[in-house]
Amino acid sequence: MRDLLRSRPQALASLLLASLCVVPAAAASRAVPADVPGRALAARVEAELARRPDAFANDPAHQSLVSPVPQPVLLEFMRQIRVFGAAGDLVLGTAHGLETHGAGLLSLLFATWRPEGRAPRMSDGFRFDGNRADEDRAPVPLAALYASHRHQVYLPIPGVETDEIRGALPGTPQLPRMRFRVPGLTPFEVDSYHFLLLSIAHEPDLSATWRNHVDQDLSAGLLLDHARDFYLSSSDTPSEPADHSRLHLVEVLLEASRRRKQDLDAIQQRFLAVELRRDAFDPTDEALLLGHYAESLGLLLADPRTRWSVEERGRVRAWLDRLDARFPTLESEPERRLAHLLRGLRLVQKHADRLH
Repeated sequence: MRDLLRSRPQALASLLLASLCVVPAAAASRAVPADVPGRALAARVEAELARRPDAFANDPAHQSLVSPVPQPVLLEFMRQIRVFGAAGDLVLGTAHGLETHGAGLLSLLFATWRPEGRAPRMSDGFRFDGNRADEDRAPVPLAALYASHRHQVYLPIPGVETDEIRGALPGTPQLPRMRFRVPGLTPFEVDSYHFLLLSIAHEPDLSATWRNHVDQDLSAGLLLDHARDFYLSSSDTPSEPADHSRLHLVEVLLEASRRRKQDLDAIQQRFLAVELRRDAFDPTDEALLLGHYAESLGLLLADPRTRWSVEERGRVRAWLDRLDARFPTLESEPERRLAHLLRGLRLVQKHADRLH
């Protein structure tokens, strides 16, 4: 898995900030019957993380998957974050580089920051202490950061360089991407799933349009249509997807379906037919993929709108029974991967009645 920050071309100091994922803190494990699928693996992961008391010391995003993030921990982490770019193209990162997941740090603020004990609003401003060279270090409105990300998101066109898009839209479903432009750095692209989740939560009108930096006229609804159609039309690949958004599309599409009142059956059936039937994995990516699949499965089970036939329940139970053997040892697994896995297994345990 990539680090949170992308290096400058000349060199990158190794800053161990993990990739970000916006989700509310998972509920603590509750007592469950012994026959709940995945119970043994969940207990093993819980025990392994308990042996690493400082596992998430510099990773509040993944900490939020398994436990609440205290405000002092979040604010200490955010002290190293600074703002790059100019109005319309603001990007967050540190003195060593820029974030590698589009809108990840902004999502972290919306998910875990509690100004005056409440959830943040777009009108709130955050003071980024990483800009130590700026004498006043005025708070940056979250709305300005969000507007910049709207300007940076785009729909790629296969075979066409980003600079050559010039307002055209792809004729086939594509995953939205983000392209950061910062003076002194070569423009580079990152995934967009954090931005998609933010747009679902914060766009007043999903059909409202804006123009991005390659002159495409976009809306949150159009981006979500492409993400949904891409997921439903894409095929199985045994290695890690080139775009990390693919590992989070179930989460994105569940949130979008709530906002847009869309049926979930196609998403559920695609997940069962592709992710839960995958047997071949690149060994270096197997734990990464399986952890995210467990998370997606937990989210599907937690959604009361999903319906599970007897055959589907049996298939899910069989997959969970096999999952434990896929993790013969946990000692070498990074905490961020274990966090996704544990979040999913906790959700499975919480909603285990749906599998019987």
